[in-house]
Amino acid sequence: MVMLDTAMKDYLKGDEINHKKKTKEYKVMKEIMLLQVAADNYTLEPKEEFRACFQAVERLSEDESYILSCQLEPQS
Repeated sequence: MVMLDTAMKDYLKGDEINHKKKTKEYKVMKEIMLLQVAADNYTLEPKEEFRACFQAVERLSEDESYILSCQLEPQS
């Protein structure tokens, strides 16, 4: 949604609404909602090995996370 929002303008010439953007946003939101409904049909229990490994991972602060993100995907 963020990529779609930044990639396409809200308005075209003057005050004309960009209906193509709104249509794409609607389709993405509809797909997300369908996936959320489908996900309710699953009950998953993590295996203990995964849980232990996941909890052992070092957590980054928000600043550390931002710096790493900028290194991996530099802004253009």
